[in-house]
Amino acid sequence: MEKGIIRDDKGYVSTIIFNRPEKRNALNADALFLFGDTLKEIEKENKARVIVLRGAGNNVFTSGVDLAGGKKEFNRTIEGLDYSLNSLMEYPMPVIAMICGPAIGAGLDFAVISDFRISADNASFGAPLVRLGRTYYYTAIERLTRLVGLAGSKEMLLTGKLIDAARAEELGLVNRVVSLDEIESVIFDLAVELSGKTAPMAVKVTKYTIRKLFEKTSINFELGNELHKLVEDINKSEDAEEGINARLEKRKPVFKGR
Repeated sequence: MEKGIIRDDKGYVSTIIFNRPEKRNALNADALFLFGDTLKEIEKENKARVIVLRGAGNNVFTSGVDLAGGKKEFNRTIEGLDYSLNSLMEYPMPVIAMICGPAIGAGLDFAVISDFRISADNASFGAPLVRLGRTYYYTAIERLTRLVGLAGSKEMLLTGKLIDAARAEELGLVNRVVSLDEIESVIFDLAVELSGKTAPMAVKVTKYTIRKLFEKTSINFELGNELHKLVEDINKSEDAEEGINARLEKRKPVFKGR
């Protein structure tokens, strides 16, 4: 049976690897649910002081969700994505995203939610849902906008185009860009610093405080419901169906604005 997520523990550092290289590390429903379960397992054990996220190999972080299961599997895949992202947001200790190659769609969200983003110079980043006739929920849009600012989020979200590592660093999307040859040593040094020179309880409370401050928003219940419904309607539109079909059939979509 394919194991789409691999866990590797060394001392106080647990590395979670997106392990579907034949699919450019795109994550299906099973891998997404396994990712969330793995995080919860690590948290319950209460041994790791740092999590590192990376893709198998050095060519792709993750290209997002795997749509190969078709419409039948699509809803379960989205449920798995929600579960994995919520598990990552709620994880109490520092998370470092080691980004080699593309981080696209859900891959971008995994990176944005992480506490530190170290990028190799071969990395690229994209939020392509508008090219599939769909859009992101306001929570994902808010996370990206708070990180890179209004101009940067519009550049990424409204065009759906990929940006390279240098542009990502300019926007503040990544903390640092290093060469592919040195990224593992840079990640190791940061993980050692976080796990060996900081008090775990102090780090946990500080991260929790930052998260709660971040969650303060001007979006009230009514507006949240309105935005949620708008996204639901868009993601059930003819264009959304065309976008997914075109991706599965490996052709250019024909959008009709309905």
